[in-house]
Amino acid sequence: MRNNPGVDESFRRVGDDLRAWTPGEAAPVLAVRAACGIAVVMAAVALLDHPGWGQAASMGAWLGGVALLTPGTRTGPSLPLLVGLAGALGVVLGAIEQPIVLVAAAAAYAFTLTFVGSVTHVAGVTFTVSGIMFFLAEHITTGTTVALAAAAVLAGGVLQALMALLPPYFRWAEDRRTLAEAWLALAAEAEALASNPNAPFDTESLHEAARELDRRRVLPAAILEARRQIYAVSAAIGRTASARARADAQDRDTVAFYSEALEMAARLLTHFAGRITARRPADLDWDDLLAGLSQNPMATATGTMPTEIGGLLRTLHDTGGFAERITAGGDAVVADPALAHVSSTARQALGQLRARLHRRDPVIHHALRRAGVIALAMTIGLLWPTDHGYWIPLTAWLVLQADFSGTLTRGTTRAVGTIGGVLLASLLGLVIPGDQVWISLTILAFALVAYLLRPVSMLVFAAAVSGFTVFQIDLTGENPLLGALDRGVCTVAGAALAIGFYVLVPTWQTRRLGDLLGDLVDAYRDYARLVLDRQAHPDDYDRKTMHAAIDQVRARRAALTQAADQAKAEPIGGPGPLSGDVLGAEAALSRAARALVAVNATLGRDEEAPGLAGVDDFADALDSAYMRLAALARSAAPPRGVDLSDATKRLDRRLGAIEDRETRTRRNVLRWESDNVVDALDDAALVMTGWID
Repeated sequence: MRNNPGVDESFRRVGDDLRAWTPGEAAPVLAVRAACGIAVVMAAVALLDHPGWGQAASMGAWLGGVALLTPGTRTGPSLPLLVGLAGALGVVLGAIEQPIVLVAAAAAYAFTLTFVGSVTHVAGVTFTVSGIMFFLAEHITTGTTVALAAAAVLAGGVLQALMALLPPYFRWAEDRRTLAEAWLALAAEAEALASNPNAPFDTESLHEAARELDRRRVLPAAILEARRQIYAVSAAIGRTASARARADAQDRDTVAFYSEALEMAARLLTHFAGRITARRPADLDWDDLLAGLSQNPMATATGTMPTEIGGLLRTLHDTGGFAERITAGGDAVVADPALAHVSSTARQALGQLRARLHRRDPVIHHALRRAGVIALAMTIGLLWPTDHGYWIPLTAWLVLQADFSGTLTRGTTRAVGTIGGVLLASLLGLVIPGDQVWISLTILAFALVAYLLRPVSMLVFAAAVSGFTVFQIDLTGENPLLGALDRGVCTVAGAALAIGFYVLVPTWQTRRLGDLLGDLVDAYRDYARLVLDRQAHPDDYDRKTMHAAIDQVRARRAALTQAADQAKAEPIGGPGPLSGDVLGAEAALSRAARALVAVNATLGRDEEAPGLAGVDDFADALDSAYMRLAALARSAAPPRGVDLSDATKRLDRRLGAIEDRETRTRRNVLRWESDNVVDALDDAALVMTGWID
């Protein structure tokens, strides 16, 4: 059994999460706006002499405000509306009076929301936030009917949707930020390649940003065109990095020239990202940048820019044009037909859900685990001797995550924050006058603090949410200290239940790493085949197929990297690779992919060129090598190996026999990079061979 540092990593992440403080993420304008929405609801309730549905309306406005401030979502009316609708449904289901039926409904509710919420980030946020209404239904329906309470929750969400439309309304702020993240990911790639042309891929941010933008129905033309140009920027960076790698190691001026060009690309992309997100973007002096590049000794000696650097500059100039159009605004808005977009999105979502309907899928595991936790927590809550038992399933619902690390950190942070919040709120209940005005002001203060600090500190947010809930629906005539103690015990019980249940019924990411790496190898194999087929048969090239293969690589690499990061904090070992092993193998695979990117970049987007002899045989050998690596990754018996070195020598002879000057650059790059591919795949095979007992 190999030592696994997961226990130490788990404690470290818990400490980091408790100390986490990111003030730069605060959104004070949105926070004040959401708090004003609650103030409007409370004022209307007061004018109507506090009807029984007043608490439900306030909770609906509260949930709509939380949705408005969820990091990573667009600032618009759609999410508060969805939260209001889902919250109203939760009230109806949570008001079931038969305990056995209520527990069964809680389990079904938890399973359905967790499973459906796995489709997109927005769906997950919507259902997680609105799901708490199920556990609060008994309290907010006191003094009114279930139908009125549900309608009031929906009305609160509608009000926050209207608040989202008030000025200042930055309609495209989230889309700009998403595009900026893609540019920053490319900038980081260029900067890494400037010092190390074999640097492994780090494309999670790029993949996530591109995927988010692809989901949008409505976008300004400049943002849409900039999204499509991401592939061209990546190819230009890869082409320049490949030229740097081919430069003679003794020719320092040439190497420095290409490195300087890549560093300049990183600075430009960082500038463009800041330009489209900053309120007052800084100006850019292209002449100054080019003057600095042209002073390099190599440029001075030749008097010209190399083809790779020239192409990189042209691509970045186009990117700068998109940034200027985005900043200036007024660009035409491009929108897919609403019905077609909705139907296409629905078909895609249904396809994803159908693909996950099998017993080995981790989403099914998490949904079943959450259903079991909520059913057990709901049962304990109903049997709890005081009126605070609902805090047990409520905490368990919010704490339980899809991975062990997230559940542990979220559980600890929420438990500590909630206990602190209920203690503070209970003590404030001793000193604050029982007048409705003072209680309303306290509720607003807790709401404003929670909204301000939601993206800043989960610990303080949890404390503020607890204080808001205590004053909104749970401030009774009981002894405040005893009430605070009871709420704290219920919170600890809910968090402990979620964490303990995960340990008993786990989905360890460590156990999935081999299969995820095998899936990534298959994606790399498809990409390698397309790249080499393009060199052998350029007329058969299909750009959409190539982009789909690139997206598949990015998606599977992101899934593997995320799982490996989660596995680092798991206190288990066992057969198969650990996270460090997998990341080492992936680093070797990404070096091979980097070489293939350079090969692919030798042909322009729609360039017509003759095919290269001998590439098909090398492609077959490379295909067999990837198949063997996929089997090794999955700890299966690998097929018979191939001699890639011999295949490379045959390719080198065939390419060297060609005397066509038009294809000389392509042949030189292919001969150089084929050696890099073989070396990288040999390294990956050495890492993986030890996984089979």
